[in-house]
Amino acid sequence: MTKLLVLSDSHGGRAAIERVLMKESKNVDALIFLGDGLRDLEAALAGYPKLRTYSVAGNCDFGALEPTDGLAAFDQVVIFYTHGHMYGVKYDLDTIADAAAARGAEVALFGHTHIPHAEQRGNVFLFNPGSCGRCYTGADTYGILTTDEGKVVAHEHKEVPQK
Repeated sequence: MTKLLVLSDSHGGRAAIERVLMKESKNVDALIFLGDGLRDLEAALAGYPKLRTYSVAGNCDFGALEPTDGLAAFDQVVIFYTHGHMYGVKYDLDTIADAAAARGAEVALFGHTHIPHAEQRGNVFLFNPGSCGRCYTGADTYGILTTDEGKVVAHEHKEVPQK
């Protein structure tokens, strides 16, 4: 069983990432960051050198050298992760679901919309953790995704701790 911390869209809210890491880092096996705040993430991770971390660049990560999408496998579950702006996630989710399926992934993680989302679409589970910092659409949120024996067994959205 693998528990993943999923963060996206901190937009300069490094303190929000730090509060989430303080709360969740001992309870998760890896962190996946979905862009728009790579420098926040880099600074916040200074105190967590052993936390396995995967990250991609978002549309606001100017000059970043990180790729815009990636693949990783946990417990025989292939996960496609991206910020989402290259797949038009603000307009529909068919493109990202198709992109994940074309790569052999059972899960697509994305950000960009700032709105928490979870749904099964065909053979792909779509999951957006929302925005973890300076969200303008509602509360600051993040996600926890648990995989085991080839499937997602649990998912949840949580509010970023205020203190």
